[in-house]
Amino acid sequence: MATEARTKPMSNEGAWLVGLAALVVIGAVAWGVQLSQGMSAIGIGQAIAWGVYIASFFTLVGLAGGLVILAVFSDLEVIPGLRASRRNLLIGALACYVASGFMILMDIGEPQRVLNIIFYANFKSPFVWDFASLVLGVIVTAVYLLVAQKSKWLSIVTGIVGALVVMIEGWILSMSTGSPLWHGGMMPAMFLVEGILVALAVSLIAQADGQASEWLRHALLVFLPIPVLFNLFEIAATLYAGQTDARAATSLILANPLFWGAMILGIVVPFVLLGWASKNRNAVIVSSVLVVLGVFVAKSVTLVAGQALPFMQAQASYTPTIVEAGGVIGVAGLAGLLYLLGKRFVPQK
Repeated sequence: MATEARTKPMSNEGAWLVGLAALVVIGAVAWGVQLSQGMSAIGIGQAIAWGVYIASFFTLVGLAGGLVILAVFSDLEVIPGLRASRRNLLIGALACYVASGFMILMDIGEPQRVLNIIFYANFKSPFVWDFASLVLGVIVTAVYLLVAQKSKWLSIVTGIVGALVVMIEGWILSMSTGSPLWHGGMMPAMFLVEGILVALAVSLIAQADGQASEWLRHALLVFLPIPVLFNLFEIAATLYAGQTDARAATSLILANPLFWGAMILGIVVPFVLLGWASKNRNAVIVSSVLVVLGVFVAKSVTLVAGQALPFMQAQASYTPTIVEAGGVIGVAGLAGLLYLLGKRFVPQK
């Protein structure tokens, strides 16, 4: 008599692991194509040196710092009901830090060049400071995860480090000589606010209900208008009294449909949905995803506009290639995969 084989259905976590691993494979293939064909495989060039890779890097670092801050707030009992998610928040932060490191490796083109930063560091270089801040962020976050909370001071120090890592990214960009558009003093604060926005949105997706979900939703409603105000103040100041190059770059931003798409779809629409359709779980998820995409697009537009008008040259343009899209997808998948593996293998206490 023939026996009937029964297969155990794959769990939700198993399906996510397979799907995220597939995204990592896509990213690995894209990186392999880039390494074999050189930097010509991606859309950057001599004028536009920073594109979606760097925008993804900034977004991931901001998300990591924001998750660390939320974990600290949960320990300090600022956010009711989020204490149970402390471990997951910190694992997610570490996953994003590691993924952002891979994003930088892909952006520099030759991964072995990172050894120069380690063994031949020029401590006057802002990029060395950037590398050091990321390493510090990883170490402090890992210690805070593996060593259970001992005192309020440990939480406060960890939260400060998480915020500083994000703000240093904005500070380094504001010191870059490549564009007067980035020299505004609001850049570090903008990076911190955007990082918290992305962290709130991602955490809201994970928190289906309860006190924590309501707190996160209200916090997201409070933070969403802040980038609008920052952009309004910065654009008004630049157009009124900024340098000629900065005014021209600002005009490029205002003429770019992606900027308005990020403002409307990434801020206005989520604000409306979170305010008037908060009981609809699908609306909350859509709103959170739009916030993350809006921050990423806004960073991309700012980066490109700041490089599009090189001195004494014609306006430069930038279009991401399929290889770049594959790389970004792969690194996003890597962050998710590391998060799930961390949840499975990092000790509970």
